[in-house]
Amino acid sequence: MRSLTLMVGMVVVALLTGLSAAQNAGTPTIAVEDAWARNAQRPMGAPHGAPGAGAIFFTLRNTGTNPDVLIGATSEAAETVGVHETVKEGDASRMQPLSRLEIPASGSVALQPGGLHLMLLRLHHPLQPGDFVIVTLTFERSASVTLQVPVRQ
Repeated sequence: MRSLTLMVGMVVVALLTGLSAAQNAGTPTIAVEDAWARNAQRPMGAPHGAPGAGAIFFTLRNTGTNPDVLIGATSEAAETVGVHETVKEGDASRMQPLSRLEIPASGSVALQPGGLHLMLLRLHHPLQPGDFVIVTLTFERSASVTLQVPVRQ
């Protein structure tokens, strides 16, 4: 009788473990690759001495079978952090903020100079090559990711 109870218990544990794995199989998990930061150029028309800006670049890789969305970011280095995209209009370019950035299932999104990037606005201190910026990325489904991003020239 005791061995039967033990066997039933093991079957229940195995079923629950399999059910949990099946429920989590499609859950997105975001990996961040090749992150780096730099000071951004002072926006045209901004007065000298105005708080600076910085940009962070990286690739977001979704290892799950469901899409996910980058919905926010924070950093102690700046007053505000947000995803921007560079939009070309004729000979001029401008930055446009995005409230959401979708990362496709089993896919990736590159944030790079001249395109999508994470903007650090009103920096508390200029970014110096060799320093690191701590930034936390918040996703709709995946766990938040905190990065230590090296500053480059």
